Amino acid sequence: MPKIKKENLSEKAYIAIKEMIMDGRLKQGEGISINAMTEILDISRTPITNACQKLEYERFLTILPKQGVIVNSLTIDDIREIYELRAAIESYSAKRAFEHIFEEDIEHLRKSIRKQTEYAQNGNVYEFMREDIHFHKFILEKYNNTQFLTIINTLYDRSFMASLKSGEKKGRLLNNLEEHLKIIEALEEKNRDKFVETIEINILNGFINLTGDYQLK
Repeated sequence: MPKIKKENLSEKAYIAIKEMIMDGRLKQGEGISINAMTEILDISRTPITNACQKLEYERFLTILPKQGVIVNSLTIDDIREIYELRAAIESYSAKRAFEHIFEEDIEHLRKSIRKQTEYAQNGNVYEFMREDIHFHKFILEKYNNTQFLTIINTLYDRSFMASLKSGEKKGRLLNNLEEHLKIIEALEEKNRDKFVETIEINILNGFINLTGDYQLK
């Protein structure tokens, strides 16, 4: 059998560990040794270490020499900065993408809404939030800026961790769904300003729902 390259194993470990962080199997503030991770994933130490270094660069983990790794906890300021950066990038992109969103794109967003509705009705916060990110990313990709996409992918992953807590609050999933419907409504009305505004409101409301307030620093 062909030998698997270390790069492939590192990427496999990176994806697996990030998924464990995002779905809560590795909890914020929790520590775990590299050796334990090698047993859990059945991957050797070097690819695990490479994966953890990449996740540390993305601020998901902190590596403690001779101790292991700690899953970083998101502070209120961390979350505020994530949501503000998302709002800035997505609002700008929405303004630029508006003329490139056509009826077939709106129909794709409607299909996403139908999935979100099903997840909300079933109380499936995890899948709802995954579809929420797909909804926003689909719009973002209509403005072709590869630098934005590089930044936003990490932001989406980190905001996902916060959004899981936000979505657990009664009524947030339905409120989020209503805000997404207003985004589609603005597209159907061909109202650029409303479209940009509703996207920004939807993003910042995710932060407000976590903290109860939003004030510019």
